[in-house]
Amino acid sequence: MLSNKVSEIMTTTLTTAPVATPIFEVMQRMAVEDIGRIIITDNQVPVGIFTERDVLRRVVNAGIDPKKTSVKEVMTSPIRAVSEETHIVEAFGKMFKGHYRHLMVRGKRGHIVGIVSMRRILKLAVELGQGLSESTTLGSLTTAGVNTVEESWSIYDTVDLMVKKGASAVVVAVRGKPEGIFTERDVLNRVATKEIDPKKMTVNEVMTAPLLTMPDTALIGDALAEMYRRDIRNMPVRGRDEKLVGLVSMSDILQYARAFDIDEKVRRAWKEVAEYLDNEDQYTPG
Repeated sequence: MLSNKVSEIMTTTLTTAPVATPIFEVMQRMAVEDIGRIIITDNQVPVGIFTERDVLRRVVNAGIDPKKTSVKEVMTSPIRAVSEETHIVEAFGKMFKGHYRHLMVRGKRGHIVGIVSMRRILKLAVELGQGLSESTTLGSLTTAGVNTVEESWSIYDTVDLMVKKGASAVVVAVRGKPEGIFTERDVLNRVATKEIDPKKMTVNEVMTAPLLTMPDTALIGDALAEMYRRDIRNMPVRGRDEKLVGLVSMSDILQYARAFDIDEKVRRAWKEVAEYLDNEDQYTPG
């Protein structure tokens, strides 16, 4: 399944910004337009992409002035792109291996003609998965341990932990009980664009609450549908005693969607390459 080509699901409306644009201006635009990425251009030619992950890793705790620094200094470059003839499942494989959520699409003449997102693939997987029988549960995908911080942690220390752990989200505990989640999206919308001092404000002031969870017995298809409906990328998983047992990402769940029909050999190969690619050296700014 999902043998369709990316040209059939890509977005052709490309949000762009010149390389000389100040970081703060780009982040404000992302927040206002509710988008997770902006394509960065040089003389109208795409040369990079700036995402919520870049905000987390390269802006908030980086000691730079986002109003005086151009986005070129912190964008992810070179661009990642596939041919418009690429099958959707292959495009997802590249996203999974590289740990990114957007992939640009090149037309027959080599020009960028669109962009495909993991969220769009999620939507397709949900649609195609309706009515398919399944038995895989969230519990079978969950690995032990959840990155958790206390409510008293500063935003600065929380972001530092996320960067060190390579995490896109952490659970926030209030008096020892999980009450919220702090994500890359929160970093953009509630920290980076608000001109606050991350060392002087605690994470519970900017977390997303209440905390949405699903039981470890929930089926993959139900989890996918819920994540798409609520537009979330990370799902906390609770066990029989109602305690959190893990946190699974959109890409973790998608690879097991019945609509993808991917075998274990392919998943294993993806994970082996992902371990190699999951390195900051693979993301060359500027």
